[in-house]
Amino acid sequence: MQGMKIAAIARSPEDSPNMCDKDTRLLMCIAERFTQRGHSVVFPDKHGNVPEGCHALYHMSRTATTLEQISQCEAAGTIVVNSVAGVNNCSRRLFTEILQREGIAQPQYRIVNTDDTTAPPPHFPVWLKRGNGWSSHPDDVCHVASTYEYAKALQSMNERGVSEAVCCEHIEGDIIKFYGISGRGFFRWHHPNPATTKFGLEKHNGATQNHPFDEELLRSMAFKAASAIGIEIFGGDCIVTADGQIYIIDINDFPSFSAYCKEAAEEIAMLIENKTDYERRK
Repeated sequence: MQGMKIAAIARSPEDSPNMCDKDTRLLMCIAERFTQRGHSVVFPDKHGNVPEGCHALYHMSRTATTLEQISQCEAAGTIVVNSVAGVNNCSRRLFTEILQREGIAQPQYRIVNTDDTTAPPPHFPVWLKRGNGWSSHPDDVCHVASTYEYAKALQSMNERGVSEAVCCEHIEGDIIKFYGISGRGFFRWHHPNPATTKFGLEKHNGATQNHPFDEELLRSMAFKAASAIGIEIFGGDCIVTADGQIYIIDINDFPSFSAYCKEAAEEIAMLIENKTDYERRK
């Protein structure tokens, strides 16, 4: 197909704690695939302005001003992956409510205001997770084992301007990280290494026991969740219990695919190229 102009937008460092190098590696691997196919890839200028007049745009952004610019590109007909609406739906409260609406298994939860420490949960441990926006600070996700820790975690969030949190039950089991690309059928999963994850919180579930589970069920749950949220390039985390039950605990837009960078970059480039070619032929 005729060469295209494609914009690539990185995730800001504050939105990518401990992951900037991995995110950048994927972004550039995708760019390499495009240039190999005869397309040109452009990046924001020194002021952070999103390039205009592009056929397609792929991005990791979660910054409000950048998302607004990307939204304007969408309105002008640029193919954008992931959509701005989908990215916004990855805010924890929103995706938690979407999973509930779709009947996708997840831990039981309730929404709490961070300025209210008067009603702690009846049982511990629990997880307190930032409700609005995405996790960018170590205290945005807290494993809480007592009333004192509960109040302390809420206070920390409140002092940082986080107004609400999702309080959810702790489920014992193996943690699994999964990655998918809708439209391409790409799906991978693995047990994480706590030493190389964003904040190392996987330690609270202990050593992996390799509980057996239905891999096709996990795949189906993951793609159903991504579709409902409105994202095509996604990752997430789930818990597999000793009896093989699967609970989704996190969904992310455009993860780094660090264990699968090269093959994911190829699949993402093909997804965007196919979507753009389809729109141009309509």
